[in-house]
Amino acid sequence: MPTITNVEALFLRYKFPSSIHYEYSGGLVENQDVALVRVTCDTGEYGLGEITFGEYCYEPILGLIEHFKTLLVGQSAMEINRAWERMYGASVFWNRQGVGIGVMGGINLAMYDLVGKLLDVPVYQLLGGLTRSRSRIYASNGLFGEAEPLITDAKRARAFGFTIYKMRVVTADTIIPLVAAFKKEMPEMDLIVDAVQGSCAVPWSVAVAKRLAKELEPHGVLWFEEPCRVENLEGYAEIRQSTSMNIAGAESLPTALAFQPYLERGAFGLVQFDIATSGFTEGTRIASLAALHQRPMAPHSWGSIVSAMAGLHFALVTPNCAITEYSFMDHPLNDRLSVEPIRPKNGYLDAPKTPGLGVKFDEALLEEFPYVPTPNPMVSADEADIQLT
Repeated sequence: MPTITNVEALFLRYKFPSSIHYEYSGGLVENQDVALVRVTCDTGEYGLGEITFGEYCYEPILGLIEHFKTLLVGQSAMEINRAWERMYGASVFWNRQGVGIGVMGGINLAMYDLVGKLLDVPVYQLLGGLTRSRSRIYASNGLFGEAEPLITDAKRARAFGFTIYKMRVVTADTIIPLVAAFKKEMPEMDLIVDAVQGSCAVPWSVAVAKRLAKELEPHGVLWFEEPCRVENLEGYAEIRQSTSMNIAGAESLPTALAFQPYLERGAFGLVQFDIATSGFTEGTRIASLAALHQRPMAPHSWGSIVSAMAGLHFALVTPNCAITEYSFMDHPLNDRLSVEPIRPKNGYLDAPKTPGLGVKFDEALLEEFPYVPTPNPMVSADEADIQLT
């Protein structure tokens, strides 16, 4: 039986050119940082996963990879559930939530990719097989404070094969005019609005979120995402009760146990966990919990094609999964990391035939897209006033 011989982090960075200015309510996105984890076994085969939290921090990821590596090297590469429980059990005193689970999730994806390659089957077969032959997928970007670049990017997404687009809030005062301009110019595309308050250093008040939800209702957006801080359970419930819109969250909650009180309180109309944080093992538990509460799923995968493909495989096997995410920032890394180009057809991706997740890693990427640890303005901690109305 193949055994694990190495677990390692692989960081890449693509710096966006000056012609691209991505911003949102929480900060600036100056780089596409990709934090991958590679699990290798004694046959020489490897699997790739992704660590979403690696977009925000570097040194902690390296330390945790080394920590979990000591638990996994020499263990069976085929026993994915055992690996998860071994990592969780050995860290349960300090790792019930947060970056530790996020690293475990990336390793979990990599192990599924590895086993799929070893058995020459797509990951969805390892997860129990298809419940559908294709999945809806949306283009996720919209990091613009003005209508012209927003609509230009949405047209790029439509040409790529998407029929659904997600935009971010830059300021509370500009979002309604931007949504109106989008709907006027792109009536054939569905729209999602992400407030990004869940991870904003200085989030607005619940009153602002309730006002925006009411003002968005006539525009028919699919959902209003993370309109308040993740920890604000009562705020989520209050917002959801105030509107007919789908209220979605919360990508940084990593476990079924963390989601349980939100579902019991009726805080979410649509459940989003991050596939690269929870992995397939814990993600399946979250999806089952959501199903018990009659809530649809929309896995979050704000990262590279590694996360997007993991989200696709998960969506293909999960009955209550409505749609999955493709990060549509303009960079070359997705095509470089995928076995074959990924292009939606009329907003859908068919079940892939390639073994594993359908991703690969070329060592040349480390030289072409070198990563230099620097403070990340993606979540700004600058002093700011709380918006109350």
